[in-house]
Amino acid sequence: MSITRRTLSMGTLALAMAAGGAARSRAAEGPLRIALATSVSNQAMEAAAAEARAQGMDIRLTEFSDWVTPNRAVFFGEEDANLFQHRPYLTFTNQQSGWNLVPVAPAYSTAFGLYSKRHATLAALPEGARIAYSGDVVNTGRSLLLLAQAGLITLRPGADERAALEDIAINPRRLRLVSIEGPQIARALEEVDAAVTYPTFARIGGLDPSRALFLENDERYAFFFVARPDRAADPRLLRFIGIYQRSLAVKETLRKLYGELVSFPATPG
Repeated sequence: MSITRRTLSMGTLALAMAAGGAARSRAAEGPLRIALATSVSNQAMEAAAAEARAQGMDIRLTEFSDWVTPNRAVFFGEEDANLFQHRPYLTFTNQQSGWNLVPVAPAYSTAFGLYSKRHATLAALPEGARIAYSGDVVNTGRSLLLLAQAGLITLRPGADERAALEDIAINPRRLRLVSIEGPQIARALEEVDAAVTYPTFARIGGLDPSRALFLENDERYAFFFVARPDRAADPRLLRFIGIYQRSLAVKETLRKLYGELVSFPATPG
């Protein structure tokens, strides 16, 4: 395996903060370090890294078990860039943290769905069904919009991607919405009636991502390479992104994982 898996401890974070100034001033050198969050799509990143190494690049991939540490590690200079998030999540993170990380280039997008191990159709969901969703602000909003599109709830007029539970106007089936940290939803599928989540967590949880009770695909939620402003034009990063975007192995891997649920950005030439 070419991905190192770890969680940044508080001690490690303190060291990173202390070294932040030196990291910011360091010229681009050594391996290109890319942070990831847990996802089966990291198989595609491994394929891109293998192609880059064959072309003489030094690539280091590190997988974290949450959605906060990959941004923290990029900001404090432990990693040069990351790939795991869409623009709405990045915007929210920047507003909360003041880190001012920037989207560099899109990688791919996937549908978002309502998945269940217990029920085969929307109609089969019982009254009082427990529905898990990612509890961060951005994915809460997207989850609620999906449930509204599926006809399971009605949101107040004007509710958008920042919708909260308080925006639910009508809940005819008395659904019980359960907030869970996003990467943990795969495990929670055994314990709830259904979950609103990404295909990657459906697959990790043992489901076929194409067999959702309901799907939406909004390209506003494409996953981006993200970096600090002073690293966004790093020639190594831009070269690697070009390899990733043009790689047939990357596309074949993602299509194998997600089928028709995945789409790719237009790439030059």
